[in-house]
Amino acid sequence: MIQIIPSILVPDEATFIAWSQAVEEVLPMIQLDIADGKFVPNDTWADPDVVRDRLHIDCELHLMVEDPLEEIRMWEEVPQVKRVLVHYESDPDNIENILSQVQSYGWEVGLVLNPDTPIDVVDDLIEDIDALMFMGVVPGKQGQSFIPETIDKIKEAREKFPHLFIELDGAVNEDTLEEIVKAGVSAVCPGSAIFGNERKPAENVARMKKQISTLTQKTAVDTM
Repeated sequence: MIQIIPSILVPDEATFIAWSQAVEEVLPMIQLDIADGKFVPNDTWADPDVVRDRLHIDCELHLMVEDPLEEIRMWEEVPQVKRVLVHYESDPDNIENILSQVQSYGWEVGLVLNPDTPIDVVDDLIEDIDALMFMGVVPGKQGQSFIPETIDKIKEAREKFPHLFIELDGAVNEDTLEEIVKAGVSAVCPGSAIFGNERKPAENVARMKKQISTLTQKTAVDTM
């Protein structure tokens, strides 16, 4: 079953606590987006102490920052962190060393690709990563339209790396899920679809789980 790992991109502590508590009874993990206002135009709230003291489920960190190594040093003592996702574009010339240092903390490490980054960059790094995440939108803002070419990249990655954990972040919703499921992802990271409407986040999670289950069964029948 495709995992749902909600993307939490928030401006303050209160929003983080409200959103994370809203899904902690129905999901095992969230994704905390960390933006520095440099790698992407906006910045976000992220406090390791609050996450350590107030979060009751696992977490993966999505680092939208210019200096991933500076950021990860602040999270070493946060046991909820299980996976760290680093953008290839943050430092292409030093990315192999960055991935290695992330792994040295005992975390799983994921490589993130922006929409305009070719998938070929993964070839020389595949032995250094536990996960690969595609951005379905330009990173930094929630509520954008899905970039359809991302589907082709996911399909190519799934064919090349059949056992790799593949995530998709950006514009994951009821309208885009069918093509996303068909492409072969391991996990989706919805933001606005979980936290951005009048329904309770837990209800949105239940709706998405049901849709994923139906689409997964349909895809399995279509490929028989």
